[in-house]
Amino acid sequence: MLLEHIDSEVIREENGFSFSMRVAGTQQTVRVFVSDEALEGDFGVPEEEDELRGQFDSDRPELECVASEKYSLGRVAADGVVAITLADVMKFIE
Repeated sequence: MLLEHIDSEVIREENGFSFSMRVAGTQQTVRVFVSDEALEGDFGVPEEEDELRGQFDSDRPELECVASEKYSLGRVAADGVVAITLADVMKFIE
């Protein structure tokens, strides 16, 4: 099953951001966690948290695609979270 975008609160956590997506065709939601490293890519660490949030906001559509792909492949943590790391987004950096 795929995940779909919903308007959900973005929460700043230690070392990343989290938000919810909905399992397509259901009311079930899944938590997605995006690590700071996934937002930084090969270009270094942004100096300000605002820069990280800006990068998250601009990359969110692509991050949601990665989350949906990982979920459909069953790559979900035991606690039900889909975690996106630098390794997951490297194919978009080039």
